[in-house]
Amino acid sequence: MEAQTPLIGDRMAEYRGLSRDELELQLRKHMGEAEKIRAHLESEIRRHRDTSAQLNLISRVVEKAHFAVMITDADQRLVYVNAAYTRLTGLKAEDVIGRTPKVNQSGRHTQEFYQKLWYELDRKGVWRGEVWDRRPDGSFFMKYLSIEVVRDEAGTVTHYFAIFSDLSEQKRTEEELERLTHYDPLTELPNRILFRNRLGHEFNISNRHQSRTGLLVLNLDRFRMINDAFGFALGDELLVQVAARLRSRVRSTDLLARQEDRSERDSDLISRIGGDDFSFILSELRAPEDANVVARRLLAAFEEPFDAHGEEVFLSGSIGIAVYPDNAKNEDGLMQCAEAALNLVKAEGKGGYRFFSDELNRSSAERVRLEARLHRAVTNEEFTLYYQPKLDLKTGKIMGVEALLRWPQDDGSTVSPESFIPLTEDTGLINPIGQWIIVQAMQDACRINQQTGLQLQVAINLSVRQFLNPGVVGLVAEALQYTGIDPALVEFEITESMLIDKVEDARQSMHNLRNLGVQLAIDDFGTGFSSMSYLKEFPVNTMKIDRSFIMSLDHGAEGLAIVTALVSLGKAMGLGVVAEGVENKTQMDLLSESGCDFGQGFYIDRPMPIDKLIASIGQ
Repeated sequence: MEAQTPLIGDRMAEYRGLSRDELELQLRKHMGEAEKIRAHLESEIRRHRDTSAQLNLISRVVEKAHFAVMITDADQRLVYVNAAYTRLTGLKAEDVIGRTPKVNQSGRHTQEFYQKLWYELDRKGVWRGEVWDRRPDGSFFMKYLSIEVVRDEAGTVTHYFAIFSDLSEQKRTEEELERLTHYDPLTELPNRILFRNRLGHEFNISNRHQSRTGLLVLNLDRFRMINDAFGFALGDELLVQVAARLRSRVRSTDLLARQEDRSERDSDLISRIGGDDFSFILSELRAPEDANVVARRLLAAFEEPFDAHGEEVFLSGSIGIAVYPDNAKNEDGLMQCAEAALNLVKAEGKGGYRFFSDELNRSSAERVRLEARLHRAVTNEEFTLYYQPKLDLKTGKIMGVEALLRWPQDDGSTVSPESFIPLTEDTGLINPIGQWIIVQAMQDACRINQQTGLQLQVAINLSVRQFLNPGVVGLVAEALQYTGIDPALVEFEITESMLIDKVEDARQSMHNLRNLGVQLAIDDFGTGFSSMSYLKEFPVNTMKIDRSFIMSLDHGAEGLAIVTALVSLGKAMGLGVVAEGVENKTQMDLLSESGCDFGQGFYIDRPMPIDKLIASIGQ
């Protein structure tokens, strides 16, 4: 017989000598303990079975959820994603498990965005917000993301739990609601709400820049007769055609709006609010009469017939014009003025335009006559070039000249460039005039240098329209080849303000010009914005200090300090420095002492015809 284990032996020894009743009592005691153990084990088994069932249920629910679920470990490595994650991102679980959520980052958010996200998550334990993601096919989608930190009992981060849903459809709905709120469904032009918002915004801009905002209201003449004759359906089709033509006649910055009751240049925004009325916002007018250009352009849109199911229909429009702040100080007042001008056009016979005040009407008529004269001047080659010398302040010798446009009249007078150059910009006449200037200035420079034996550089001003025209580089290249001038003897002056709005286009155009071998100068330096950054970014050779700073030399030490700083800046950048507008000896002496390279102005010499310049140099 095998030896009993010590435990059983001890128990048996414990029971020896007990009576039957005592043994039964001990047995019942141990049976009760065994029953408690059995009941506890059964309870634990049931609890684990219920927990397992709950986990299975949760797993099935999560897998079938319409929102994406992802779980990472403490190192932000994905350990779980559900089916919705795959459906929304296009990434399968086996492709992302073990990787970080960066796998589908869009690249649209800055590093600062993610730094703020993690800062808030670490501080609060939760982060919620909108995030852009990218699918493997390259498409982007916006999601609403919620991330929570999971910690153990000791407070240590063990996991990150995140859910997100696709906001694409919601965004499309919001965009459609925005479109319906601000745009006319028939013509897709901005409606009255957007028109009013933009008009108020333009008033603020005008106040800041001390400029003007124009309001132009156009009504289709006798359009009710069209609706009566052809029906409203065809009338709507014609309105769509009208809107398309008007849209093509305004600047990208002006606002055109169609309105059902006449209550709006680009930037010219065009908006429809029902009926047969359109309105335009003419932004940042230099002069009230500049609205003439837009008005005539719009009326010209009606010169060709419209198509009415194969039939030709001729329409016309009448236009009323009002200007802020000349005619009114608020939106309602300006609308009333424009409508009053429109009503006057209607009363006078339709098919024209009129400014609100008689004074503006007179100015408008003068502008029309000036434009007609400019067209004739281009055709008849009435323009000429004068040349103003630039002086080397160290040697006192002429180092170059600036070509300046002049328009002589039959009576011996000359039309001021300030009065006609802006109009040539607005009408596009600056292109043929500017083309003539470039070729003529190069030819004249060749003649000047040939007859004087010098190597003077000629500076040519480029207008905004010329400079930003993609064809300007080809035009300059052709002129260089045609005239045979050394490109290094040609300098193009570009005003600082040209560079502000279209920096990338300006930079590219300047590099292309420099590749031809010509020189570049920034004119009116100091009057624009971020001047230092422009000098660093653009391939310029020379900066011309604006005459306003030179005039300040007459008013004490402060003016001298500013000019000296500008000269030092140019020198530090390796640029030649020209002072323009030098009008007295004091200014020239101070400029020379400050280290300025060159001077130009009436004190040195006035602009003169080429023959007089050559004779002057010879003397």
